[in-house]
Amino acid sequence: MRHKVTLGSVHKGSEAFIIAEHFVNKEKSILYIARDDREIYALQSKLFWLLPKADILIFRSWDQIPYDNVSPSREIQSERIKTLYQLSVNKQKKIILSSVNAIIQRTVDQSFIKKNYVTIFVNQKLNFNHFIQQLISLGYQRTSVVREKTDFAIRGSIVDIFIVDRKNPLRIDFFDNNIESIYEFDRLTQKRLLKIENEKIYIHPSSELLINDETITLFRKNFREIFSNYRLSQVYNSFSESILPPGGEQFLPFFLEKMETFFNFVNDCQVIVNSQFNDLLENRIENINDFFKARKQLNDNFYLKPDQLYLSSNETNHYLSKNDLIKFSEFTDEKSKKS
Repeated sequence: MRHKVTLGSVHKGSEAFIIAEHFVNKEKSILYIARDDREIYALQSKLFWLLPKADILIFRSWDQIPYDNVSPSREIQSERIKTLYQLSVNKQKKIILSSVNAIIQRTVDQSFIKKNYVTIFVNQKLNFNHFIQQLISLGYQRTSVVREKTDFAIRGSIVDIFIVDRKNPLRIDFFDNNIESIYEFDRLTQKRLLKIENEKIYIHPSSELLINDETITLFRKNFREIFSNYRLSQVYNSFSESILPPGGEQFLPFFLEKMETFFNFVNDCQVIVNSQFNDLLENRIENINDFFKARKQLNDNFYLKPDQLYLSSNETNHYLSKNDLIKFSEFTDEKSKKS
């Protein structure tokens, strides 16, 4: 391990002040591994106030139970991809807020991040039909009216799209194969709000699992190598017909040449963990294994083993050991000791 420090007497709720102090006084980026999403958002709010000019990124876990037949939200998946993209291309010092659940989940590799995105700007020459196909390939869902994030709609030469990292959806007006104007608009009234002129807009995938001819071919190959009775699998048959089954994202490793970890994107950071980190890590891994055993008991023969989707305790600690590590210990006053 490069360097390990334990800070004592840290009030729960005061972590943001210590993170801010270390960020100002150190040259490295900071990764804070929070207890859960609630703490992530609380810290983000405080850090925006303490460090208004700092680059603060969020990396959350999928919002579904491991091995459940429910898909994670597209908003979270797209947010995760955007964060990984920023970590790949932006080498400036930053603060990354994540959680135990998020860091142990394997994810897409850097080639996926760098290959799958679209850039748009005013006066750009861009084939209209090709642009629509790109949005579909990035996992955006075509609707009649854009209301939710990752939706897009077409009205003549106008494309409306709601990108995850923007407060309002965008209205892109084409003239032939040229982007004539881009506006933000209100998703409820559908009225234009703000004209965007001198800004490049990046559209990232709305899902970590992209379905196309290439990925389906790779999925079928990998699935058949693991499961000899693949013809009996509803998941296999659905994907073969380009249909995403509920919870199908849990077969993500079959759609990629290789998986990576979040730590592959945050090299040489100063990592800060809370006092409950070890307990949270062990509990999460225990829960994952329990859900895996439950699938086996239901005689469901088509599932991936935990090590294909998640890091073990040893792997997690191995990655942490490559960075400077600071651990918070909980503040305990004399009154709480006596009680």
